[in-house]
Amino acid sequence: MRNRTWLNLLIIVTLVALLVGACGGKESPDTTASATPTAPHLEVLNVTFAHGLTEEMAPVDPGNEFQPDETVYLSVKLKGVQKTGRVKAVFLKGSEEFATVTVDLEKEMQGLIVAVGGNTYVGFTLKPKVPLPPGDDYKAKVYVNDDLIGVYTFKILGESAQRPAEAAPAQPTTPPAAATQAPTASGDVTINALYYAFDPQEEKAVGGVSPVRIRVEPAAQKGELRVGFFEEEVAGTGNMWHSAGWMAVVVASQILGIDPRDYEFSFSVGGRIDGPSAGAYMTVGILAALLGHPLREDVAMTGTINPDGTVGPVGGIPHKIQGAVDHGATLVLIPAGQRYDYDQNKGKPVDVYDVGKRLGVQVREVSTIFEAYEILTGTPLPRPQVSMSAPQLPARAFDRTRAKAQEWYSRYENARNRFNSLPEEITQYFQDVMAEADDTASRSQSALQQGLAAVAYQRSVQAATGAHIWLLTAEMLERYATGGLDAAVDYLLSNQSSLSELDAVIDLLGTEQPRTAGDYIALFDAYMSIGQAQGLVVIATDRLRALNQQAENMSEEEILGELVQLSAYYVLAHNLVQLARDSVDIGFGYGTTVVDDPEKVAAMEALLRRAAEANVRYFEATVIDEYAKAFGVHPDRMRAMFMNYDTGYLLTVAAEHGAKALAGQLVDRDQQMALILGNSISNYAQSATLVAKYYSLGAQLDEEGNIVRIDRERALADMLDLADRRAKETINMSGEDVPVIAVLYYETARLKRQGSPEEQLEALESYWSASTLAQIHAYLAGTSK
Repeated sequence: MRNRTWLNLLIIVTLVALLVGACGGKESPDTTASATPTAPHLEVLNVTFAHGLTEEMAPVDPGNEFQPDETVYLSVKLKGVQKTGRVKAVFLKGSEEFATVTVDLEKEMQGLIVAVGGNTYVGFTLKPKVPLPPGDDYKAKVYVNDDLIGVYTFKILGESAQRPAEAAPAQPTTPPAAATQAPTASGDVTINALYYAFDPQEEKAVGGVSPVRIRVEPAAQKGELRVGFFEEEVAGTGNMWHSAGWMAVVVASQILGIDPRDYEFSFSVGGRIDGPSAGAYMTVGILAALLGHPLREDVAMTGTINPDGTVGPVGGIPHKIQGAVDHGATLVLIPAGQRYDYDQNKGKPVDVYDVGKRLGVQVREVSTIFEAYEILTGTPLPRPQVSMSAPQLPARAFDRTRAKAQEWYSRYENARNRFNSLPEEITQYFQDVMAEADDTASRSQSALQQGLAAVAYQRSVQAATGAHIWLLTAEMLERYATGGLDAAVDYLLSNQSSLSELDAVIDLLGTEQPRTAGDYIALFDAYMSIGQAQGLVVIATDRLRALNQQAENMSEEEILGELVQLSAYYVLAHNLVQLARDSVDIGFGYGTTVVDDPEKVAAMEALLRRAAEANVRYFEATVIDEYAKAFGVHPDRMRAMFMNYDTGYLLTVAAEHGAKALAGQLVDRDQQMALILGNSISNYAQSATLVAKYYSLGAQLDEEGNIVRIDRERALADMLDLADRRAKETINMSGEDVPVIAVLYYETARLKRQGSPEEQLEALESYWSASTLAQIHAYLAGTSK
């Protein structure tokens, strides 16, 4: 149940200059420039109805349907930290106004204004004195400085407001037979994959179509997963294409609840193509081949495929539409939220609906594979009818999570007390970062008092980890100042007990006897933490060896920077071991459906391992290797540097190293599969997030790797909304057999999605982890079909 916030090491580099000064080196001059504040322009990022508000005024359980006597919450997210201005909400039923609330930012009226993650949240609460009459004509008009910025609808449920459960949002009810159709023995379809590229002869961006033949047939030897990529040109496809193909097989297999080892999958391309932008179309193709449904020949599609089956953003849409028209398409499907996309030739964003209209083709947005499939085949995909209510922890799991939150808070207090006993000449350099840990710890207790056990747990872990990292760093610095590098390294090694703890917890996990799907999910999550912990120890050991060998040629600043990183690695490894214990303590003992087919675990292990590997290789080849070329360093050296630059990549590499290091140690086959599957689940979500960050969303980073801006903010907001809905759907597929660990990831995602751009990407990863775990839970329990 790890959360990347408390693993974020990027702030470490900001202390290095101060540490050099503490050890007798030269302090860096103060380069902070002063600026005269100006009145900010109020820009609204999100307006969200919810069933509650956090203490930061972020929405809890987003949704726009309420019971007649339920309190309606509205959260308005403003860009930047705002100090002046007015935000007003006017509530109406039909055209009749019945409530108005105005918040003056300068007065911070009633504590409803909170600045979090560089943005400002304004919360509104509508508490009916008498039950509101049912209806779907309720609205809230939101004004900023008296200017209307939008009208947002909500519903009061009741007999007059409810729709039939089987009714689709925009389509008539479909025949129930489609939901029970079994996969065919084999199938063959062709998709029109769209691409765009720069034409050096015409000196402009152009679009085109690459037909791709997708074939699915029975496996020649069941039990072996085979996915093939065939091309007629030398180097006709690349890493990105392979990654998209593997993702398509994973998502399609999970949607249909099949064992992918029963089939062989192949993608055949006539020309040259690369990139993940056909991932969603490839997924539709796999599904159509399995179900025997022909695809419309007059439709083309572009969009990546996300782990939860949602369609992700891409680039070059205006040019791809032209390519589709040239190929004879009458309809082009694009990712939801991308009506406006950048035209490379015009040098500005354009309305792609207008582009399509001008070219004589319809452009339509789709958000999920389910939507795209029905349009492309005319037949709905199998989809369980489940509740879309926010999942809740069972009472016993809630109590266990609350107790664990208190344990971690006690660890924070212990580290803080030890830190306070150190000399002031050392602690003065850590006051700011320790203050952040203090604030997080305080907010964890506030969440606990509000009954938000999962939130309190996440914050307590974050506070304890931060406090321990800076405690160990300060203590190590004290030894370095008096005894040099050898004294610092000796102290570092004497205080890291990760290896012995790892062995003990691995032995403990080996004694567990999982029975239900929930037990297996908890065990996978525990092994995920164990693999990452072992990997961090491997990485730290290698870096410590290199430090000892190269110290004479390093500056004091470089030595201290490396020591700080090593301190963080060892603390994180130690805490990951504790999280592995937590996964079992919290997640075991729920559900009634016994898993009696170990081959189901083997099927998921084979599928997710290869998909994760393909994603990681794609990321390394297209992002890290390109950085290596730009800076003129070896790719291996750039990979090592990138682990300091991107925490997600660090954990991905750690998981790979850890799984390899432990593979020989675990002799039991079930343990080996649990280890590999647990780390594959982690890497599957993390690698997909890396692709989204660097490809789909256009994240802009500062020199330390922190996200300062997301180019496609609307796309990210839509992805988070879709991921939330999809996570609720997949978790609720299991009915009363609640996948506890998946719910904890879901709760973490709901907390993080309202934060900074970095936290929003972490939320996306947590949503995807929740969906993946929930789908595996449903597959093992037999409820996914």
